[in-house]
Amino acid sequence: MRTFCLAVVLFALSSPLADARAQLPLPQFDRVLLLETTAETSANASIGDVNGDGKPDIVLAKGRHWPLVDRVLIGDGKGGFAPARDLGTASDRSYAARLVDLDRDGDLDVVLSNDRPDPSLVYLNDGAGHFSVGSTFGKAEWPTRNASVADINGDGLPDIIVANRYGKNPGGNYVCLNRGAGRFDDQCIRFSRESATTITPADVNRDGLVDLIVPHRDGGQSMVYLQQRRTGTGPGTGIGAGLGPDPVFAGVPFGPADAAIRASETGDFNGDGILDLVAIDEANGLSLYTGVRDGGFAAGVSLGREQTAPYALAVGDLNADGLTDIVVGYVEAESVAYIRTGTTFARVRFGDGRGTVYGFAIGDVNGDGQVDIAAGRSEAPNVLYFGRRAALKPAPLKPAPRR
Repeated sequence: MRTFCLAVVLFALSSPLADARAQLPLPQFDRVLLLETTAETSANASIGDVNGDGKPDIVLAKGRHWPLVDRVLIGDGKGGFAPARDLGTASDRSYAARLVDLDRDGDLDVVLSNDRPDPSLVYLNDGAGHFSVGSTFGKAEWPTRNASVADINGDGLPDIIVANRYGKNPGGNYVCLNRGAGRFDDQCIRFSRESATTITPADVNRDGLVDLIVPHRDGGQSMVYLQQRRTGTGPGTGIGAGLGPDPVFAGVPFGPADAAIRASETGDFNGDGILDLVAIDEANGLSLYTGVRDGGFAAGVSLGREQTAPYALAVGDLNADGLTDIVVGYVEAESVAYIRTGTTFARVRFGDGRGTVYGFAIGDVNGDGQVDIAAGRSEAPNVLYFGRRAALKPAPLKPAPRR
């Protein structure tokens, strides 16, 4: 593995603790554990305690367009894992495996997003980390790329938001409501028609309702769908089943009209208390869309662009300074962690640049207090990068000379 290198990216971020935080050591991800020894078409990784022993485990979503069996790795809490076992008995075309307690029995279940013709599945946990199919969601003919989870209708049960990639063809993205015991409505609610590979649930306008951010993947307009209260109206065009138990949304556009965004995530990146959005696309690399108070986003500003296409995006606090950082994975290139230092991002490269990173999971796997990063890769083995503090700090930025 190559040693990491550092660059500093200047951006107009503000924080009262910027000076103090800028002095914190930066994380380094140069100690590596191969999660598998062979290179297959994996798509994602998730970290969570699936067997209730208090130690983080990893679930690998595998297949994409080519059927494979998804895998579970039980962790020992020190960075080691028992031999991987199968999540289920079926080989399928999986893109993501979300860990969430769907049936409210106190353990983590799996929401498995599968491409057509395979049905997307809910795997229920027996509490000891063994899974069985509890139900399906959506339709097997959908070109599903991802599923997010949030309580959309406020009944206390996690619902599933399905992102489908139809390209230039008409399609739809859906909310599948949880009816209890980890079972979902057969008839999901179509709330948008954009071609999407991810959908981000978040309360964008701070009204207490979950909104849905849909970045267009295939050359169209991205949208924020603001959830509407039953007695009110909002901007944009409402899509849903009308008044009654089903949620209703109003669409507000953001970003370019011809976007090709692969993934987006939210976080407050400028400390103003309003959610911002980061997104990756082949034209602009990593972009930041600052949030505005009415629930939309300002025009995007590029934070960095590499020589190859970005494919994976995750956010989290990577160095325990209370600020949200960003991780981006690429096609046959090193991954990059954008560490927010207050008024700047310090760019830390890591990994061997092999294969294509399709997804990240972030968590402290070995219990040392440092955040680790699991990467789901295609054409290269899946890998875990252990985090540690580096001594190197970003050089102070000097203003450019006036001309």
